[in-house]
Amino acid sequence: MSVRHGMHAAYSQPRALVRRLRPRSVRAKIVALLMVPVVSLMVLWALATVSAVQNAWTTRQAAELGDGLATPVAGVVTALQQERAIAARHLARSDGGDRAELEQRQVRSDTALRSLADATAVASADIASLAADVGTRVDTLTQSVQRLREERTAVLNQRADWRATYDAYTGTIQDAFAVQRALADAQGGGSALPAVLLGQIGEQLAQQDAIATAAEAAGRMSAEQQQAFATAVGGQRTLTANLLPDLAEPQRAAYQRLLEGDPYRSLAGLQAGVVADPSGRAAPDAVAGGRWGSAIDPVTRDVAAIGTAQAATAAAETAAASRSALTQGGVTVVLGLLAVLLALVISVRIGRGLVVELVGLRNSALELANRRLPQAMRRLRAGEKIDVDADVPVVPPGEGEVGQVGDALNAVQRAAIKAAAERAELLTGVSGVFVTLARRSQSLVHRQLSLLDTMERRTEDPSELEDLFRLDHLAARMRRHAEGLIIMSGAAPGRTWNKPVPLMTAVRSAVAEVEEFQRVEVRRMPDVAVRGSAVADLTHMIAELVENATSFSPPNTTVLVHGEPVGAGFVVEIEDRGLGMRPETMAEANRRIAEAHQLDLFASDQLGFFVISRLAHRQNITVTLRRSAYGGTTAVLLLPSSILTHDEAIESSGELYPAVPATTTARAQVTRRPEAMTGTLVLPEQAPPRSAEPIRQQAPAPRPERPSAPPPPPPPPVADPHDDITGGLPRRTRQASLAPGLRGEPGDDAPTPGAAPQASPEQARATMSALQQGFTRGRHD
Repeated sequence: MSVRHGMHAAYSQPRALVRRLRPRSVRAKIVALLMVPVVSLMVLWALATVSAVQNAWTTRQAAELGDGLATPVAGVVTALQQERAIAARHLARSDGGDRAELEQRQVRSDTALRSLADATAVASADIASLAADVGTRVDTLTQSVQRLREERTAVLNQRADWRATYDAYTGTIQDAFAVQRALADAQGGGSALPAVLLGQIGEQLAQQDAIATAAEAAGRMSAEQQQAFATAVGGQRTLTANLLPDLAEPQRAAYQRLLEGDPYRSLAGLQAGVVADPSGRAAPDAVAGGRWGSAIDPVTRDVAAIGTAQAATAAAETAAASRSALTQGGVTVVLGLLAVLLALVISVRIGRGLVVELVGLRNSALELANRRLPQAMRRLRAGEKIDVDADVPVVPPGEGEVGQVGDALNAVQRAAIKAAAERAELLTGVSGVFVTLARRSQSLVHRQLSLLDTMERRTEDPSELEDLFRLDHLAARMRRHAEGLIIMSGAAPGRTWNKPVPLMTAVRSAVAEVEEFQRVEVRRMPDVAVRGSAVADLTHMIAELVENATSFSPPNTTVLVHGEPVGAGFVVEIEDRGLGMRPETMAEANRRIAEAHQLDLFASDQLGFFVISRLAHRQNITVTLRRSAYGGTTAVLLLPSSILTHDEAIESSGELYPAVPATTTARAQVTRRPEAMTGTLVLPEQAPPRSAEPIRQQAPAPRPERPSAPPPPPPPPVADPHDDITGGLPRRTRQASLAPGLRGEPGDDAPTPGAAPQASPEQARATMSALQQGFTRGRHD
């Protein structure tokens, strides 16, 4: 029993340890899940980085070492070849030889050897770190040079054997070529090995030259020398056959020309003559008379030149390979590091973000579902009954953070459905109530305007006309506010136009609906018309903006309205000279104008901006508020080309009413508001109607069709009362403001009182506007 209990305890302990180490929270699970691939990626990146850096560093070391040792080694080879030729000739002569020249050559060789020793000492670290056997070859060359120094003393005193001297110089030169081959292998071969082979071909020619020079000085060639000569010729030909395919294209072509040239053919003939006589007796005759020198010297120079060019090509390729290796290594390191960092960042962000998001979502969802939404729903009136359990069934509670988030989301969803149903019904009902009230208000306002029009036509007392004008103006503003309520409710206003209306007329109409229209200066705009479907919305927008400009600026300042065409359409600017808005307030107003939605209502004192936003979105008009040069606010309206038109009939007329004859009634002599808010117009009586088009007016807001009122004729052209100035004051000229066809004695062409139709309400309102402006100017003057 105790044994079984011990076994169970021994088995349960690892399981308990595993359970203890197993991650339970979301944070621990995410860390455990992402740790393995991130660590693996870091290990792979480290290995790739080490390999890339090592490869790039080795390539760069080989290139630098080749640049540092190639020239000194080549100098040693050339110096020893020249010294060998003079040494062979010195030993062949019995009259004391060429001791002085040999000593000079030995001095030059010593200089070249010292340069090689210095270069080797400088590059000792690179030589030791390279994997190739460059260091071994350099050590072997150093030992050969030491042995050659002992042989050179015997050669100078003519006590050395010719074969020993020849082998000592040739062996040292071959060790130098071994260093060059090791450097080429360290650089990756390529074009460096052909350069070494060209140097060895030159060495074979130098060996032949040394033997031939000695034979010429001695007057004979021994069998041993003839055999060495034949060996050098065979080596030259073998290297030449193997070299051509590996040369670069320019060097291959140059070497091919060398082989086909006359100097090489002459040299080949002399070589064949010496090789053909094993006894060596024919050699002195073959090389005598300077024939050998004239044949071998050009070939040797050309081979050296081709070798130099091939070495330059190899150096360029090695440098390019070094740069490529460095670039690839750098890219590998950087990309690997970025991948590791990206993996770390993503892992940390995913882990932390998911945990924080789930915990925060759980808390906020529970708070919203259990406290805020129920309280809000209790405050709202009860709506349509829906079966929440059928639409959002209750989910069994889960475990851990994920389960808690599920519970919270379920609770939020149930509460949101309830609130959404109630809110939708509430908004629908409220909007319907607003629209109904606004429509009724519109109807009453229209009836009030009709009654005021009737009263305006019956009276000619200026004071009563002024009071009626004020009432008429207030009624027009009430109509605009009722339309604003309809717009905020999501419906369309009742006024519509079927044909284009001049933009200048629409702007004047908007200004006429503002209480302080006397402060507004409308400058002349280019002839352009607004499509009928956009007239009401544009007029309402301009009226709201102008009213804001007059309300938030001092009463003694002017509000300027002007416009001009631009590439994207037409720009209308409304500029006041008030205190302006704070930058953050203006930025927020611009944002809400551009992004206002159905439920994104402004504050109670910014309902005009909400209406502007609605209308701007409907007509694709861009409205921007910015600070003006006077410290106030400038509202910029960018009208798209889609709502503009260039109707020739409208542009050519310039007015909305046809011309009529003058009358002698008192109403005809009441001034109205000027065309550009700077002059005076004479209001004529109506002529018989021409068509059944909707009644429009120049200064007041344009209205839709009224079946009860025929369309009035347009007023005559306007004369500027300030054109004739005497002594700084205007001088009155009789009938100066009438059109040329209307001037004459009053009553000459006037129709009978009972024959002319009565003035329309719009024309009467224009009369009131002109009257009000005249009174204001009279007080100022």
